[in-house]
Amino acid sequence: MTPKKKQTCLVFILIPFLLSTEILYAQEYQSINAIQTAITQFIEANIDTTQDYEIQVNNLDSRLKLANCSVPLDIYSHDKKIEAGILSIGVSCNGEQKWSLFHSAKLTTYINVLALKQALKRNTVISQNNIVLVKKSTAKLHHGYFTNYQQIKHQLATRNLRAGDILQPSHLTHPQLIKKGEQVTIHAFSPSFSIKMPGKALMSGSLGEKIQARNNKSKKVVEGTITKAGTISVNY
Repeated sequence: MTPKKKQTCLVFILIPFLLSTEILYAQEYQSINAIQTAITQFIEANIDTTQDYEIQVNNLDSRLKLANCSVPLDIYSHDKKIEAGILSIGVSCNGEQKWSLFHSAKLTTYINVLALKQALKRNTVISQNNIVLVKKSTAKLHHGYFTNYQQIKHQLATRNLRAGDILQPSHLTHPQLIKKGEQVTIHAFSPSFSIKMPGKALMSGSLGEKIQARNNKSKKVVEGTITKAGTISVNY
């Protein structure tokens, strides 16, 4: 046999050996990708997937050598509820060669909230033409938000607001339906009676607020809830 033929023969002998070595090596150690995929699937299984979300699992060190698990991986979290933020997820193998680790991931959730199309001045009524829905990370909505116009209908801006501002509860207030000193209707009721009488408001207030008023005839001061402009209800 010529040297060239011997060399060719050796190559054909070595190729199957090298391939089998790579397969054995792959089977010997747990797949890093499989661990990261299992973490992602665990997070998805424990959150509301009807909302927009993003999961980022940090890359595991490729030099990590863990025995290939002979049983499905056990994925868990010490947190009772998976919420947006930095997560610490446990991964363990309860097979023949046991091992465990904790790995970090980041969960970002998004929601459509109301924002202003244009700047508004203080005491301006917010109209439907002033607003637009924008998608924002819930992690950036610590001061509250609104998701539909009905939540803010007829409300006033408490200060000057800029275009693009995300509307927050502190930005809005209900208009005053009753002003101190004006005449009001006091509606007193119970399961057995319902009467209305004229009175004078001793306080100003908005819809749903409790204020005091004085009965014009008896001069008695009562406290009631503003149910509409010029009317307070007293429940006995």
